[in-house]
Amino acid sequence: MDENGASATGLIGRLTAAAGKGAMGARSPGIARFLRNIGVTFVFKAGSLLLTLVVYVLCARELGAAVWGQAALIVSAANLVVIPLTFGLYNGVVRFVPASTEEESREWMGTALAANLILSSALAVLLGLSGPIVERLIGFPVSSWLPAIAIAMSVNLYILTESFLRGRQRFYRLGLYKLLGSFVFLAGALLGLYGLGAKSMYSYLIPLAGQNLVFFAAVLLGGGLGHLRATMRTLRRLFLFGFFMMLSWLISALLFTSDLFFVARFVPDDTLGVYSVYQNTIRGLCTVLFHDVFAVVFVPMIASLDKRRIDRILARYSIPIAACIALAAAAMTTALVLLYGEAYPLDWRYVGLTSCGIALNMLYLLYTSVLALEGAKAARLTFLALLVPMPALLLMQYLLARQWGMTGGMVSVVALNACLLIAYRLAIRWFYRLPSAEEKGALSHR
Repeated sequence: MDENGASATGLIGRLTAAAGKGAMGARSPGIARFLRNIGVTFVFKAGSLLLTLVVYVLCARELGAAVWGQAALIVSAANLVVIPLTFGLYNGVVRFVPASTEEESREWMGTALAANLILSSALAVLLGLSGPIVERLIGFPVSSWLPAIAIAMSVNLYILTESFLRGRQRFYRLGLYKLLGSFVFLAGALLGLYGLGAKSMYSYLIPLAGQNLVFFAAVLLGGGLGHLRATMRTLRRLFLFGFFMMLSWLISALLFTSDLFFVARFVPDDTLGVYSVYQNTIRGLCTVLFHDVFAVVFVPMIASLDKRRIDRILARYSIPIAACIALAAAAMTTALVLLYGEAYPLDWRYVGLTSCGIALNMLYLLYTSVLALEGAKAARLTFLALLVPMPALLLMQYLLARQWGMTGGMVSVVALNACLLIAYRLAIRWFYRLPSAEEKGALSHR
């Protein structure tokens, strides 16, 4: 076994010990259940991702680099718009439902569902009406803005109902419904591209929204949620917990997607399509793997464990973790670019830059997943660690994209994630002390 393999084994062992100590008296699963749940989640997600990759390859090859780049811009805009549509409510569901009784869980979920449907619908209408203003201010056309809002609304409904199954740790249904949505995605793309002969980005965008709506309906109708109810008291707690996490997500999304918009200003549409394959599609797949496979099981499991010890374990093994992620990302990038066809050339510089950026980004997400469970104070700190360096980081991305185009955009992604990791670790060291499990227990009995 090589050094990285030994380090990874040591990491799993330490997490196992932490899980064994924290699982007693809590609803969080032990390491055996953790591995079983992540196995179930991975099997379903592997099938779902395989179907999604088929759609990506078909659409990228059939639509061409220029159209694929424009579709990537719309989806990136949707990934920004969806954040205020969620109002941060799903964060509270994931945080509070695992440690709640059945009756309390239904109240958390019912409150989040009712509030989200009302508030997000109203906000979506306002955003739609603001389309001409957006086009005038930043040059994003109404013809792209409205599809972005529609996709964002579907993603919002998906995220909310996914949090219900995550919070209740119903991973079998979670994976099954995601797989069902992926079949809808593939069927819709095939119908549009070949059945209707529509070589348009809408043959990709409409099925994309459709799979989210199918998942939403499947959870509500077959998720076994029971009779849901809503209260203002619960809504207040959801907002208090989720608000700063939502703001942090918005800031991070602006930072992590701004490179695509900056590059779009300085390169032709064909080059933008190639850039979107390396930096948008592949990075997005890795983010999905993190959130939909690992974090789905990892976050509920560590909800009641010793966060200080977990953070130290992650810090100790951060280099081998990043190296393993980078190697996996490089292999994925190479394979996918080759599948996408001649319109998307394989360049080892781009493979290396993409892999490094993904590794640093996944490491950042792993650290923040631990801190995110510490409550409102920790959420505010995460937000500030993003907000303070944000102007300088955006300027850096803009200048690099303007100077070196596609290569500059990729370099900016690596530099961005490295800076965010440093800022986050400094913020934890200077302004926040993760309490141990013993300290939390002592405080709770005062």
